[in-house]
Amino acid sequence: MSTYETIVAYLMETYRPDAMIVYGSFADGSANEHSDFDALLMADSEKTHDSAVMDGIVLDVFIYPPKVFQGEYNPADFVQVYDGNILLDKSGLAKALKDRVLAFIENTPTKTEDEILQQIAWCKKMLARTSRGDAEGYYRWHWLLLDSLEIYMDAKRLYYHGPKKALRAMAQMDAEAYQIYSQALKEFTQETLSQWVACLEGVSLAYTNAKK
Repeated sequence: MSTYETIVAYLMETYRPDAMIVYGSFADGSANEHSDFDALLMADSEKTHDSAVMDGIVLDVFIYPPKVFQGEYNPADFVQVYDGNILLDKSGLAKALKDRVLAFIENTPTKTEDEILQQIAWCKKMLARTSRGDAEGYYRWHWLLLDSLEIYMDAKRLYYHGPKKALRAMAQMDAEAYQIYSQALKEFTQETLSQWVACLEGVSLAYTNAKK
């Protein structure tokens, strides 16, 4: 029995769920030895979280009573299941949840051109402040590198699903931007950071020009 099968069997036996959605790296095939096992279960129990360790894999499993999904709930609280695999769905609540999450993502408005220009201006301001050479400057350096990944996705008018999926999407659709961002993360020089901010501005301009 594989580790995946062992974990699923444990969850089935322990919680006897009505529904199970596995998401994250074990759902999309990118799991490695450092990955958690992410899942959402609907079971007749109180809301709880299972962080047990199975075969060296840490569980990150959320268990909800079905009534949570039978009434009103905010799909934004469950966006992580958007590309999950439904392994069990006795009453159809798992499919309904996933469909509602997908609709929420599809209908989430993208940032306006003015909002993105403001984000690019913020990046430029932060870039200037990184040159001060003290603790605050270095803090802003890391802040800029972290926040700019989501700004990149905003400039592309794409939903931000977190750093792992954003980096994978960037590598697949924009190899040049991925290389520039990777260098900025690895080399930690003003030159590489400046190149990354310029790349962000270029992405924004390219989208604007394409609309004209």
